[in-house]
Amino acid sequence: MHVRVSAIVISLAALLFASACTPEEVALYLKVTDHVNHVLSAEELKRLRDCESTDNYTAVSLWTNPVGLYRGAYQFVQHTWDGVAERHFPWLVGKDPVEVEPWWQDAMTRALWSERGRQPWPICGLRV
Repeated sequence: MHVRVSAIVISLAALLFASACTPEEVALYLKVTDHVNHVLSAEELKRLRDCESTDNYTAVSLWTNPVGLYRGAYQFVQHTWDGVAERHFPWLVGKDPVEVEPWWQDAMTRALWSERGRQPWPICGLRV
């Protein structure tokens, strides 16, 4: 438990430092993502992200579809993204995953994992 709490604190410190977010914006993010923050650790997200997109939040998978069906660090399909957003973060419905800030991609991944486990990531989910 202590390791997970430390990882969350480090991740939040990095979020605050790397973004131009105010302390109030960070507090709001923590409040609206609180229900999923426990789902995957920062290390687990990193392993999934490394496998799915080589840690690239703007990745677009063109080899499976010329229009880039799979998008973002966790390779979301748009209808899956929209469904998860509708249930957890409605302001992200219709947003392209590659255009959404990394911390929202992480939150969306945690939300989807909370609902379906590794099923949406049949290969890379084994690395988590």
